[in-house]
Amino acid sequence: MSNRLLSCLLSTVLLTGCTALQASPKPAASLADDKSQIIGLWAMQALNEGQTTVADFTPDGQLVLHAFDCVKASQSPPDVMGYSVTDDGQVINMILPSKTLELKVLVFSPEFMQFTSRTDGMTIRYDFEKVDTIDSVCERYPALKAEQARIRPYAASDFVAAPAIPEHPGMERYAGTWGSDNVLMVTIARDASGGFYLSTPSDQNWHYLYNDVRWVGDVLHFQRYTYSDNEAMFRSPKHRLQTPTSLEPMPNGRLREDFILNGDPYMSTLTRMK
Repeated sequence: MSNRLLSCLLSTVLLTGCTALQASPKPAASLADDKSQIIGLWAMQALNEGQTTVADFTPDGQLVLHAFDCVKASQSPPDVMGYSVTDDGQVINMILPSKTLELKVLVFSPEFMQFTSRTDGMTIRYDFEKVDTIDSVCERYPALKAEQARIRPYAASDFVAAPAIPEHPGMERYAGTWGSDNVLMVTIARDASGGFYLSTPSDQNWHYLYNDVRWVGDVLHFQRYTYSDNEAMFRSPKHRLQTPTSLEPMPNGRLREDFILNGDPYMSTLTRMK
């Protein structure tokens, strides 16, 4: 089985990826009552960096995986393996030549299933929906056009940088280089005229821009934008990503960072780095 196809099927829903679409409530069902309910075509509910997988569970115990690159309108050769469902209906086994992967079923109905797998010490969740055909599977994703438009080089008009911080009392609480788990996140430094601005150094793949910098009380709000010049990174959810972010001083000398990613709120604590 190709690593590319397996990684597309076992797509991670984390900060580095997209939040999975919420499934509509479905009638409860159990594979323990009738294992044949799994037979048929099941497609990933959401695109993973422009890609999807259709899993074909056949009556004779074969699992055929079809991988599609919907952005490029291409399809990889299918991978074939075995599968089995445990008697209690709680685990689907993907039977590979060298190992068996256990998919733990969280939710199952005749039209939707959700399961998890543990890969490299990480629990990953997958959402699949029943489909009638694989011929036009890419057409079922409303986000495809936006994804096709996103996977292109950054243009100056995409995000106009304006990192200057308006004057505010007590800037010593904010000034410095800040990071989390020894990873540099943001620097607040003085410019040549004595004012302050936001920055993050570019690395091998990523550039960081800021604008819409403003104060709400003592909380510094701004938009952070990331992009890459490396075409191989254009598919990453981080490419051309705009993130509403705020920084708030904490009593222990740290900064609380709040940001919105894919519509969901996240929080981290930043510490001054030496």
